[in-house]
Amino acid sequence: MLKFVPITPEYGERYMQFYAASEEKSADYTFANLWCWKDKYRYEMAFADDLCWLRHYENGRPVYNPPIGRWQRTDWEQILRRHFPRGFSFTRVPGMLACILSGFFEDSVCLKEERDHFEYIYSIPELIALNGYRFRNKRKLSNQFKQYYNYIYKSVSAELIPDIKEFQRQWLNQPEVKKDKEHKTILAENEAVNRMLDDWQHLPGHIFGGVLIIDNRIMAFALGERLDDNTIAVHFEKASYAYRGAYAAINRIMLENVGSNYRFVNREQDLGIEGLRKVKLEYNPVRFIKKYDVAAEY
Repeated sequence: MLKFVPITPEYGERYMQFYAASEEKSADYTFANLWCWKDKYRYEMAFADDLCWLRHYENGRPVYNPPIGRWQRTDWEQILRRHFPRGFSFTRVPGMLACILSGFFEDSVCLKEERDHFEYIYSIPELIALNGYRFRNKRKLSNQFKQYYNYIYKSVSAELIPDIKEFQRQWLNQPEVKKDKEHKTILAENEAVNRMLDDWQHLPGHIFGGVLIIDNRIMAFALGERLDDNTIAVHFEKASYAYRGAYAAINRIMLENVGSNYRFVNREQDLGIEGLRKVKLEYNPVRFIKKYDVAAEY
């Protein structure tokens, strides 16, 4: 039987070894992301069979996420039957693992596409250059910002964190945010942002971020991390609505400063939020990390 324990920082380095071994790296399942959202989802983990098993809670009931580790193996049927004798059900399973599991269980497996949890992957050179007709609106906004405002870009450091937290507090009080129909989700995200800032120096992996400063005040920030040699993820990105083009600017300027050594940026999912999906599609993703519900009875 799998022995689950609540996620705590002491498991961070060990967990990231399993994450590094996984063949498709979802931004959902970095330790930093799990840790930041632990209050909302109550994540737990168990280590067995050279894998890290994950679950969270919805309406008081455990829901299983995909196991993290080396997925290309021949003993999936044996392992899953031992831990889940009547069958298994995993949610938000990256497409590669979903395909592997369906190959083992064939007719008994059920796959359901979770479009709201598809992660958007973009070309960093494209998002820096913003060339061509496809990017004309984002290029215009970014260029206007650079032209109109005397800004400074700085990398996130421990000294900047109190000011970022203050900006995050002010960001929540903007009228555009208060009237957003997804305000409940925004408040949960606010807790996750503050947890990442509080634990910035203690999270495993390569965590990074950048801020834009105008008149000695932060007016935009972005926080992310390295996923592998080719890809970074942006977990959180906020900008003041008082500055035209600020979102387009922080997106582009941070990549100009941290993205030159990488090819792709994962900007996570849209959660089925109409406005967020529209914006993410406007940036022209080159592909998705697709997600599935995967279940089987045997």
